[in-house]
Amino acid sequence: MWPYVRRMTETTDFRSVSFDLPGGRMAGIAFGAETPNPDIVFSHATGFNALTYRTLLAPLGEKFHVLALDARGHGRSELPAKLWAYTSWARHRDDLIAVLEHFSAPVTLAGHSMGATVSLLTAGKRNDLVCGMALLEPVILPAAMYAAAQLPFGPLLQRYGTPLPKGALKRRSTFASREEAAAAFTGRGVFKTFPAEVIADYVADGVVEDGKGGFKLACAPAFEAATYCAQRHDPWGALRRVTDPLVLLRAERNSTIGEAGAHRVASIKADARVAMVEGAGHMLPIERPDRARTAIESAVLLGRAGRKFHDAGME
Repeated sequence: MWPYVRRMTETTDFRSVSFDLPGGRMAGIAFGAETPNPDIVFSHATGFNALTYRTLLAPLGEKFHVLALDARGHGRSELPAKLWAYTSWARHRDDLIAVLEHFSAPVTLAGHSMGATVSLLTAGKRNDLVCGMALLEPVILPAAMYAAAQLPFGPLLQRYGTPLPKGALKRRSTFASREEAAAAFTGRGVFKTFPAEVIADYVADGVVEDGKGGFKLACAPAFEAATYCAQRHDPWGALRRVTDPLVLLRAERNSTIGEAGAHRVASIKADARVAMVEGAGHMLPIERPDRARTAIESAVLLGRAGRKFHDAGME
């Protein structure tokens, strides 16, 4: 069994968890029954943390054991977040694999944005650990962009030539209090569509003490910028190796997988369930948690109907 540590009152709908990994500790939160194996393992978007998605995941805990993880360099995880040689999301994939190896049965992977892509990369490398996937607004770029990332200065060109990393580097990172941080985020940028409850959850684990009497972002702006530029991985190759059920939701506005990409996913994996959520933007799991929960639950049920679930002796 893995260690549970409750860090909030008994009235909360989640418990804190952690896993020992090479070089440190990966933190997370869990919902539902404390069983040896989770049903769902959820991975968050760049710059966020597991607790940000509490209102999305808590209702799933009424039916399933749900585990949500803080990626390296994010939230309360204590793992080296080095910028040197950080050129792909393979390190996040390998962290997720290391956690999944704690379990004796395959799980449904779910994720948003980077977390969705990391889930896909994980299934592509260790399909034996996975029985289904729910990808919410995955970052799956055209093949030409991944080819450009492989150029000698590809990540550097992205760092200074694309808006996301440039914006991250300018992000305010220090605050006098968590309350000040919450006020600074409310109604601005990516947080414009966030209810106050979700902002409070993000701040609780996304803003940490700085050791000087103040607070700072858990995901440092330089690491966030580097994450956006670390695109030397191959989600298209991973998709071709996946044999388990896949449910994919993309947003109508500002999606990180275009219409052509969605059609390509469907052509590579004919049994994939791919849908667009009208009116939603990239923060689809926050804006339309109902649709996101349905996608995740569908992936679980499809996985349970699959060969691996029965081979594991589960009904």
